[in-house]
Amino acid sequence: MTKHRLFMLMPGPKYDLDNTFKVRCKGLSEYYRGTIITSGDQYLTKHYNDFKVICFKDPLTNSFISSIIFFFSSLYLLTIGTIKNDRYSAYITYDPIKSGLIGLVLKKITRTPLIVEINGDYTQDVNYLDVKNPLKRYLKKWFMVRIETIILNKADGIKILHETQINSFKPLKNAPQFGCFPDYTDSDAFSNLGETKNILLVGFPFKVKGVDILIQAFKLIADKNPDWNVTILGWYPDTQELQSHINRHPQISHHPPVHRDDMIKHIGRCGIFVSASRTEGVARVLIEAMAAGKPRIASNVGGTSTTIKNEIDGLLFDSEDVNKLAFLMDKLISDSSLRQTLGVNARIRYEAEFGTDNYFKALHDFYSRLLLINHN
Repeated sequence: MTKHRLFMLMPGPKYDLDNTFKVRCKGLSEYYRGTIITSGDQYLTKHYNDFKVICFKDPLTNSFISSIIFFFSSLYLLTIGTIKNDRYSAYITYDPIKSGLIGLVLKKITRTPLIVEINGDYTQDVNYLDVKNPLKRYLKKWFMVRIETIILNKADGIKILHETQINSFKPLKNAPQFGCFPDYTDSDAFSNLGETKNILLVGFPFKVKGVDILIQAFKLIADKNPDWNVTILGWYPDTQELQSHINRHPQISHHPPVHRDDMIKHIGRCGIFVSASRTEGVARVLIEAMAAGKPRIASNVGGTSTTIKNEIDGLLFDSEDVNKLAFLMDKLISDSSLRQTLGVNARIRYEAEFGTDNYFKALHDFYSRLLLINHN
């Protein structure tokens, strides 16, 4: 059987190709072959099973420079494939904005079917809080949503994380094929490595991930629980806002981003995992914490309820409800049996629904439906 050939655009920076792509390409290679392009701090080309991964050098992580490189390199490779009678069956983009726009233009030029992944929610106001001017903020949001709507209406296939994610863009004119399942997360290596009295939040940006909400909530119960602490792990290029909220609290600290192997340790050893996001697709870290068998508390936004069954394998609270988050953290801190029960149930559910085998099965079902239509 001849495998369909896929072209995947996955913007970087990807500093560790092995950890990012090795397992993923192995799973993809069961049914497909193809090319993946990304960017990082050096030029690299690697082969994993039936996929070639090309990492273009972009040490400044300049999205405009990377976009130009991605467009022309994709155009060249798609054209060569056609000339050699080995066409790519689909061009797949990680997001519906910058890479989606590249994919749309390439579809027009090369007639390669376009699959667009939606891994966030660009309709939420919180995503634009970094724009201080209200008019500019409004225009940026309008432009982003408008561009996304145009691209999705031209796509042949759309992968979403949860059912309501596409509602802001309906009706879609050409009725594309849909796939609805979490994004790829190689979480099988995560496990419960014991428990420390540490509440962990992983993520950035500050407001989007609700870091301020967690800090406020923990301060309400910190004096009652002096042996517990909070760690905020993530990349913050300007820590001024973060540190002003922490305000030198002795039980709250920031940890810079870590290598994936260390992330396995941080999540595997925490006592409670919290996601306080104001907006979210389906947070990968919630799936990783699930795989690690950790008790999880999360704001009920986006597709979070697809990864947490409230009071069964985790606890949910309404976004920005500081008092409820404080109550839930205090509840888990004081009840080790409940922490253990939620963690065990989370791990059981991960194995049943969220392992990498589940991802590749859902992905193949989605791709095969779309590729069958376009092949015929």
